[in-house]
Amino acid sequence: MKTIFILIAFLIEGSLCMAQPLIQVEKQTFVNVGKAGYFWQDASGTTSFEKVEQFKAERFSKGKSAIFNGGTSGKLWWMKLSFIKNNQTTPYLYIDYANIDTIDVFYRDEQGKINQINSGMFNLKRDDNILGTGYVFPLQQVKTPIGEVYVRMRAMNTLIVPVKLVTESVLNHALFNAHSLQPIYMGIALMILIFHVFMFVVTRSKLFALYIARIILLYFIVMVCYLQGYGLLLGQPIARFILVHAHFFIALGYISTILFNSYFLKLKRQLPQLYKFFRAIMFGWSLILICSLWDARSITNMLTQILFLLTSLLFLFSSVKVIIIRGYAKNNTLIWCYVFGWIPVALTSIYLVFCLTKLIPFQPYSFNLLTLASIIEAILISLGLYGQRLRLLTRHNAHFRRQRILLQEQVEGYRKQLDAKPEKPVEHLSLKAIIELAHARDPSFMKRFSEAESIFIERLLQVSPQLLPAELTLCAYIRLNFDTKEIARTCKLSVRAVESRKYRIRKKLGIDGETNMYTWMLDLTNRPK
Repeated sequence: MKTIFILIAFLIEGSLCMAQPLIQVEKQTFVNVGKAGYFWQDASGTTSFEKVEQFKAERFSKGKSAIFNGGTSGKLWWMKLSFIKNNQTTPYLYIDYANIDTIDVFYRDEQGKINQINSGMFNLKRDDNILGTGYVFPLQQVKTPIGEVYVRMRAMNTLIVPVKLVTESVLNHALFNAHSLQPIYMGIALMILIFHVFMFVVTRSKLFALYIARIILLYFIVMVCYLQGYGLLLGQPIARFILVHAHFFIALGYISTILFNSYFLKLKRQLPQLYKFFRAIMFGWSLILICSLWDARSITNMLTQILFLLTSLLFLFSSVKVIIIRGYAKNNTLIWCYVFGWIPVALTSIYLVFCLTKLIPFQPYSFNLLTLASIIEAILISLGLYGQRLRLLTRHNAHFRRQRILLQEQVEGYRKQLDAKPEKPVEHLSLKAIIELAHARDPSFMKRFSEAESIFIERLLQVSPQLLPAELTLCAYIRLNFDTKEIARTCKLSVRAVESRKYRIRKKLGIDGETNMYTWMLDLTNRPK
């Protein structure tokens, strides 16, 4: 009976050994080998390679997906890979993710000597091998034909390990193909950025300024430099700074986007309750922004994932509510693009949060999906913004046409009054009385002023027939020598609003910046026609 138990135990141990797959380096294509790896979490963070090497197979957990996800705990992880190769082949271990704080690779050579390679974002040296956006480790002296390599890794942000074990020729060819689409994506994003900068310079609209901030912070800094690892191409100090403060840029980008969405949809007026909820979410992002300044990544990781998902879904919900249900895009179908732009972002955010929380496994295309969704979003949102500008221009043109008709009717009425009773002299009020009417905001002020200063009004309309009634009233105040603060008090406007109206009147009347506006108004009736 004892012999039978020994035989069973031997068979079980043999089956476990056979279950550990061997990676055939020469036949390996550029695919992730996470399922062939074995992983163990070092809770203490002090276990040596010699001790880990002696662990039995059952101490390790077998990889469940092609890309290993170590979570956001900041714990130390060990990965073990077994492979087979011939004597002429040098296997290359490639980790296609740059945002790993420390990486230590251990293996034994033919003489049994331990070889150790240190790398990772905080262990990089000038002569380290960095290909594309990840780390490459040539295993030149590893044992043949069967070798083992152990990788010790730690990341305070999410630990994601897309690892390949290939030959040099496969690695070089695959890297060229893998990164060939990135210049195209970045070129499209750069053109969209230039478009928004141009529109901001032309319109001075804060909508374009806020969306420019979103593109720079969330696409170029977070997605390109951080998630895709291209920050390494800008230099190690910049890449490390972005890694440590990644949540700062994410939070700042989403605060800008919340403000952009609120202004675009006019949420304060359209959906006041949702507007208050967005303010609460913005407060949460502000907390992340403050915490990330002190490298509190262990605190901000989970909160960032929650707010990332919630904010993206609320962008879609608010746009559907305002644009589709409340008919904001009734007269301009281009504004519908604003709704469609948030759909891929919302779907991708759901997918990525599920991946980060290990509900579904990471795939090689996961981050590419986010890049594609961002490009689609930027194009559609840009079309929506363009549609909104067209809508505003249409409304302004209609308003100006109505004002012009009213002005023409008003001028015609003044002329009829002057022509109808030329023989009956009009009893003009004194200057003091007219000023008192202005201060009292008397409705008859403009009528009395026009009677007393009919030549002044006529000359103004000759210079610029496009002057609106409100602008004629402001010209009357200037004619009466009211200063800006006095006009603001009389009209119950801010000083800045009065200055803006003065600026528009200057442009319509062709008064240059060096000419005193008050002197120009006083001298207008003394000039020849």
